[in-house]
Amino acid sequence: MFLIGFNEARSGGLLRGFTEWLVVRKGECSSLGWQALVLDEALPHIEGWGRHKLRSTNSQQEKEAVQLLLSLLHEFLTVRDDVMALARMYAQYNSLHSQPPPEAA
Repeated sequence: MFLIGFNEARSGGLLRGFTEWLVVRKGECSSLGWQALVLDEALPHIEGWGRHKLRSTNSQQEKEAVQLLLSLLHEFLTVRDDVMALARMYAQYNSLHSQPPPEAA
């Protein structure tokens, strides 16, 4: 909640591109927001999507999820502050969304 509030206070500037960066990092299109993407990566063996996963976690898992979030945020901010890296990330994001969806088997 702190990050969401801080991002809002910065008119969305702090986390602008974070969701797109996470999607590119994962290598597949997603309509989930950054919160759900981080929780899905941090808690892959827990059922549910996004914040619903938190219903089944213990304090150690929550601590690990926060540590992952901070690590990912630090990595993202490094990319965001590099104009060329940011441009490459958005090009990859656009490429992911330009591909036709996989055919159903």
